[in-house]
Order: sequence, then C-alpha cells, then structure tokens
Amino acid sequence: MWKNYFNSIQKKYSMRLSKTETLIIRLDGKNATKNKLIDLLDRENDISFANSLEKTVKYFTEKYNCFAIFGSDEVSFICTNPKLVLEDMTNDASNFSNETISVFSQYFFKYFNEFDKHKVVYWHGKCFSIPQNKIKSYIKYRSKIIQNVMTTYFLMKKGKYIGNEKLEERINKCKKLVDYDTFSDIERGILYYNGTRIDLDKFLNNEIIEETNKINVEDLFSDLTNF
Repeated sequence: MWKNYFNSIQKKYSMRLSKTETLIIRLDGKNATKNKLIDLLDRENDISFANSLEKTVKYFTEKYNCFAIFGSDEVSFICTNPKLVLEDMTNDASNFSNETISVFSQYFFKYFNEFDKHKVVYWHGKCFSIPQNKIKSYIKYRSKIIQNVMTTYFLMKKGKYIGNEKLEERINKCKKLVDYDTFSDIERGILYYNGTRIDLDKFLNNEIIEETNKINVEDLFSDLTNF
C-alpha cells in the first residue's frame, strides 16, 4: 500500500519523458548575471564563464549528438534522439524528468567547473519533451530570451541607464556603442550541433540541412521573458 502511495506522489510531482519526442534539457547558472567575479562578455580569458560554457556545450553536444543554444547564463540542449541521454541517465525504464535532470546536472556541473576552480557555478535544471516540429520555434524563443538578457547586461556593463525600453530600443542603444562589433555575434546566443558551432540565422532560414531529420519551420513564439 505504502509503495503505491509514494509512487503516486512521485508521479504527481515529476513528468515522464518521451523516448521518441525531442528532449529539452535547460540549465541556468545560479546568480551568474549578478556575480561580480563573472564577466559574461569575457572571451579573452580561456577559463572565463563564456569560454567554459562553450567548451562544455561542445563536449555534451558531441557526446549526445544533439543541438544546443547557449548565451548569457543559460544553455538548452535539444536532443532529437532522447534515448542516447535517457539510457545514460537512468537505471530503470521510468525516465522521470526529476531523475534525468538530477543526474545530467551533476555531469554538467562537474565538467563545467573543471575549467575554473576559483569560482564554482551551480546550475538550475529543467527537462521536458517537445514535438520535433517545435524545435526551431524553441530555438528562436530561447534566442530572444538570451538577447533580452545580453543586451541589458551589455548596456549595464557600459554604465548605460536601463529603463522600461522594449527589446528593439535596447538593441539600438547597443549598436551605438563602440564595442558592439565584438558583442553582436553572441548577442542572440550561439548554436551548436554535434560538437560544432553552426550559424543560427542559416539554421533558422533552412540554409543548413540537419543530419538528423528535416525540421519544419513553425510559428515563432512572441511572448518574451524580460531580464
């Protein structure tokens, strides 16, 4: 009786992941944007947050043959073959989201923090399944959220006042600053596939043919999360 009772509670507060639909694993660095020891714009230092994150993304996308979009303090892994991840994360056939993300986040935490032991970064994690035809919509959506964070962060680092401007207004402010050309290529996030950096615009415009399956362009999300 108690076994069934506690199993029902576990199922209530966790979600069973699909073995066939695309698996999303999203991680956010805890308080990374507020940590004065972390400069999200630093790409000169080999062990900077940005470079450490890129090395980590390169490793995991190659290991699990998946996509990832990352920028600011977040990364989303988009796994079109979820079995590669699920079979590595769980020791039974349940495939609950809480078990998967708890194990994956530990792998990610260990690998990322090997690059710079002076400031340990902890990671919030979530995972869920989406239909394959929503992959591009999801990437576009996360890209806009990254851009929201990055433009705000960039302006704040330059000592510029941030009010209640819309995203387009913040983008225009960024473009007027002399360092914008070194920032523009990471402003909307960086896209990886199977250990290789690929062009975000070409991917979204169907100029890159995915090695997994062709993905249909869906209506893009318009509800953006503000910084």
